[in-house]
Amino acid sequence: MPRRSSVDHADLAALAPLGVARVAALVALGLRRETIALRVRSGRWLRPFPGVIVMQSGRPTREQMIAAALLYSGDDAVLTGAEATRRHGLRRLPEIPELHVLVSEDRHRRCVPALVVERTKRLPDPVDRDGVPVAPLDRAVLDTARRLEGRDEVRALLADAVQQRRTTAARLHQELDAGNQRGSGLVREVLEEIADGIRSAVEGWGRDLYAHSGLPPMLWNPRLYLPNGRFLASPDGYEPKVGMAWEQDSLEFHPPEEDATARRRADMIGAGVVVAHHRPSRLKREPQRVLEELRAYHRLAASRPAPDLVVVPA
Repeated sequence: MPRRSSVDHADLAALAPLGVARVAALVALGLRRETIALRVRSGRWLRPFPGVIVMQSGRPTREQMIAAALLYSGDDAVLTGAEATRRHGLRRLPEIPELHVLVSEDRHRRCVPALVVERTKRLPDPVDRDGVPVAPLDRAVLDTARRLEGRDEVRALLADAVQQRRTTAARLHQELDAGNQRGSGLVREVLEEIADGIRSAVEGWGRDLYAHSGLPPMLWNPRLYLPNGRFLASPDGYEPKVGMAWEQDSLEFHPPEEDATARRRADMIGAGVVVAHHRPSRLKREPQRVLEELRAYHRLAASRPAPDLVVVPA
């Protein structure tokens, strides 16, 4: 059996405060490669990625896995994707267990289980989030969105970034045009929806359904003002020719304060607006019935004079 070598614990802690280090760094510190291999084989240490060691036997933390991914990927590696987006403070994120890092195009690193390594000509200048180099928000959001297949997931992610005023549809479009076009088709379609005023997956359902109604175009999330300039409301949708508002009663995007909801609708009705409203589940469960009701609301609105309002598109 090879002789085990040892190193000073203080030196080891200084090298790897999270208990994560490259094999080469441990060897330079005085550990034999045979000792490292033995500890990995015995289960005392872990090797999550080639050439990188987590010096413990238990399951690595998320922070340790991120540190290991960056060490494996190289000194210029930048964290992107869902984990980077989360570190920017966005909350409407899909469950993506694997990490995603960017490296310069001349660095050769292969993807391995739990880690996507993407070579790029446009390696971004990273921003620091809790000591981790992460891609700027626009890049991180789009790198996440390009790897999603579900329209609702892409809608939720991009709408959250815009809804929080962390970016704009125009900025995301610009970043998308400049970057990797793989997986960009769906992202581009959703950005067009957001530019039209869609702010959530639920509102996206409504937009898709309304497109089959045969009714005049609807504005999404406009701001309605009374002639004296006082703000009235911002319904999910508004058909200005006849003065019909449409709201999807999602508890997530319209908090369940019944008094506030009732007051907003009462204000719109008092101003002459016909207000249609539906639960999101009905849009999916009985779309034809919802369309029939929308057409009925529209006929009612068309039977009376349109309200005198100032309509500001989103």
